[in-house]
Amino acid sequence: MKSTKSPHLEYAKNYWKSFLDKSDIAIDATLGNGFDTLYLAKILIEPVNATGRLFCFDIQKKAINSAKLLLKENLKKNPFKNINIFNNSHEDFTKYVKTKVNLIVYNLGYLPKSDKKITTKTKTTISSIESGFKILAKKAAISIISYSGHIEGEKEELALLEYLKKIDRNEYSILHLRWLNKQKAPSLFWIEKK
Repeated sequence: MKSTKSPHLEYAKNYWKSFLDKSDIAIDATLGNGFDTLYLAKILIEPVNATGRLFCFDIQKKAINSAKLLLKENLKKNPFKNINIFNNSHEDFTKYVKTKVNLIVYNLGYLPKSDKKITTKTKTTISSIESGFKILAKKAAISIISYSGHIEGEKEELALLEYLKKIDRNEYSILHLRWLNKQKAPSLFWIEKK
């Protein structure tokens, strides 16, 4: 097996792929440049007879424009038929998503090659996750990739660890994956609703 520079992301994608069906509904709570959305769209939108839906959120117009271009260039089908993109915080996604969802994806931190001062924040991330629990379908999941290599990211990850430890184990199973011998390494939280 080859070594990978971003195992947290590869593990997350493997979970997404094995977990989702082409008729499912997912939220990309942190759209960014659209790479996670593109991966999800290839599961939910591209297959023959796919009826999946994807809702995406980002506060930066620059990210949305970049993601739209990526989707347009890389998807065969009209990507915007079943993909809705909102220029809004992930904290507010329940204002736009009025249905149960099968997967919510977070790739926390800041937009690559952009202003590092604009980053996800602990308060809004936890608020968003709390909202996400309310709209998860049965046997649904939340995937969170966290980056502790910057100050806000470290705060966010520590808060997530404390918050998620308190979640009722009779309702959710929670996995935390990270390198043990690398300080400030990215990590993956996988939360499955029972």
